Amino acid sequence: MKQRSRKNKLNLAKSEGSVSIFLIIALSMVFMFVAVFIDYSRIAAMKVQSERLARAAVRSVMSSYDPQLQQDYGLYAFGESSGDYIMGKMLNNSLSLGERGDAFHLLPMKLDSSGLSLERPIGRYDIFNRQISEDMKYKAPIDFTLELVNKFKPLSQSMKEASNTVDVLKKLRKLYDKREDALNEMIAKQRKAGESANVLPRLIMNPPGSSITDTTLGGGVDTAAEAAAQYNDYLIKSQEDALRPLEEDKLYTFLIAAYLNGVSSVTSDLDSRIRKIHREQVKLLKEADELLEEAKAINEEMKQVIKDAETRSVAEGYDQVTNNKTPGSDDSSAGDADMIQSIGRQAEKLIHTDDLLNELKGEVTTQQNRWLSVESRVSNLVASMGGAGMKDATINASNAVQDYLGKYGVSGSENIPDRELAMLEQFRSSDKERKDTEKKAQLKLKEATKVIEALSGSNPQNQEILKQFRELQQYYDESISFNNGQVASIEGRALAKDPYDAGKSSMEEMDSVYGSMGNILTGVRDELFQNEYAVHYFQHFDITQLQEVVKDPASAKDLSDEFTVSKQEVEYILYGFHNPAGNIAAAYGEIFASRLAIRTMEGFVVNSKMGNPLLILAAAILYGIEKAIEDMIQLCQTGSIQLSKYVPVDISYRDHLRMFLFVHSNNDKKMSRMLALIRFNTGVNPIDRGTYASGEIVTEMRLWFLPGITKAIGSAFGNGTDQVEGNRYLITRKADFSY
Repeated sequence: MKQRSRKNKLNLAKSEGSVSIFLIIALSMVFMFVAVFIDYSRIAAMKVQSERLARAAVRSVMSSYDPQLQQDYGLYAFGESSGDYIMGKMLNNSLSLGERGDAFHLLPMKLDSSGLSLERPIGRYDIFNRQISEDMKYKAPIDFTLELVNKFKPLSQSMKEASNTVDVLKKLRKLYDKREDALNEMIAKQRKAGESANVLPRLIMNPPGSSITDTTLGGGVDTAAEAAAQYNDYLIKSQEDALRPLEEDKLYTFLIAAYLNGVSSVTSDLDSRIRKIHREQVKLLKEADELLEEAKAINEEMKQVIKDAETRSVAEGYDQVTNNKTPGSDDSSAGDADMIQSIGRQAEKLIHTDDLLNELKGEVTTQQNRWLSVESRVSNLVASMGGAGMKDATINASNAVQDYLGKYGVSGSENIPDRELAMLEQFRSSDKERKDTEKKAQLKLKEATKVIEALSGSNPQNQEILKQFRELQQYYDESISFNNGQVASIEGRALAKDPYDAGKSSMEEMDSVYGSMGNILTGVRDELFQNEYAVHYFQHFDITQLQEVVKDPASAKDLSDEFTVSKQEVEYILYGFHNPAGNIAAAYGEIFASRLAIRTMEGFVVNSKMGNPLLILAAAILYGIEKAIEDMIQLCQTGSIQLSKYVPVDISYRDHLRMFLFVHSNNDKKMSRMLALIRFNTGVNPIDRGTYASGEIVTEMRLWFLPGITKAIGSAFGNGTDQVEGNRYLITRKADFSY
């Protein structure tokens, strides 16, 4: 029994030992799991904290934006501070464990390393444009619509019809004058052909008559009529001398010889003359026919111009402005679009009918045939010289020549070129008045250009101003180069010296203005934001400084030292002249052109009853030039003018510049000019100032339990950038921030 009891105790001890071992193993497994779970939880918390630290660090860096750029230009770009220093200081302060040595830190994180990259400089077009858009996206559309679009909207249809009318009538005027010149030259050729026969009566019958009376030999033979008049006496005397005996002297030898020599001379002269006149007739009448064909071709071209005017595409911008519903606008229409349109429809009056041109062509053909008849009669006369039929041949030739000369060579009631010209002059009844009006317009336009020329030619004596513009040009060129652009030509437009060209150019500018307004109203935004940004943040010239210049252009030289960069920033953005006076002169000229367009529209209405459309055009342009000159005087005195007699709202010098920014729509150049001005005014190079920060931090934490197992498990939940080095766990986190 004792032996069995001892055995049982031994088995019990073994069983208890097995249980203990099992419990120890089980407890170890539980402890290992709990330990790993604790470190896993600490690592997960560390990841979240590291992510927050990275973002906070980058935000701290970007909070140090340049205050001058922000205050003066509404732009955000990193300032002059050291981004790495700001980031490092923020991270060290955030990870500081404090001064207590007995504190328990569940996440004793440390900074292993950090890095910062500043990118996307504000001097890059896309970045600069994005910040402009953010700054102007609310106020630009509202300001532009209320301050400009609503002012110009009532004139949209009247300006559209004025632009169309100027376009078609200017083209027709040039063709009209060319056609009428061709017809004048055609008539001149006909007249010259007729006048070339004026020499014939002096060889045939001078003065002309219906009969020839016989005369005796000895009177001289200078014409065919004189030869015919002496012919019978020549026959008698020749016969008498022939019947005389050989030994007797011939009584009429010298008279007969003189007569025959005279007949021969007249015949030869007449033959050579008729040949020469024939060549002239053929040449002149052929040229007359060609000129008529040219006139007919021009007439057809004029018809096509009128037809093409019906589908002129630039009208779309005017219609978009008219039809778009804008806040604050009552959609009223000003001016008299229907009346201006009716003037354009009168262009048909300038077209010659086919019947008229065919009649003129028929007259050329008739003249050719009549000359052939004259030539035939004269040729018969030449052939009959010295014969019995000289009288009839001479009378027939003389009658033919006189008839031809009466119709083509001598002025009178029967003269066909005179009749043709009189018929055309009735059609051209307004031409003289038009020409006089054109001369007046030319003189007035010269008066206007004197101011522009004086401004353009004014050179400052202050070398500091010239230095400013050279520096500005350097900044502009660097901006263009940085953005891989090309330095382009300047934007100014010279005022045409011909009134019609000036009127047409001014209307084309208004086409661009209304086209831009229409595009903006239908959704084109970037250009609007940039243009409004330019006039909101940059200084424009004080136009009232020119009030003495418009009175006396010579005084422009006294103002040249006032044309500093800081006083004409908007003008520089608009035109890009790197000289003191160029931008001011360009702005003045372009404002004059816009006033000319609006006032010409008014001129059509004022002069609509003149009848001839070309006369109306000339009078409208003269009216436009005169009123535009008055407008410029007022603008330079007060800084603003009334938009139109039909829309009595004020439009300022600044508003004009806002319009022209759309006409000159090369956005890259305008952005480089703005960036150059920002650099010039602040000393901050936009190319060097980043707007995007990319930061990276590496944090570490000591593991508490089983770093090897944690490392093995960590690969299952890590993101590939986490590392375990000994008992340290390292986490890499990145964060980005952009203004």
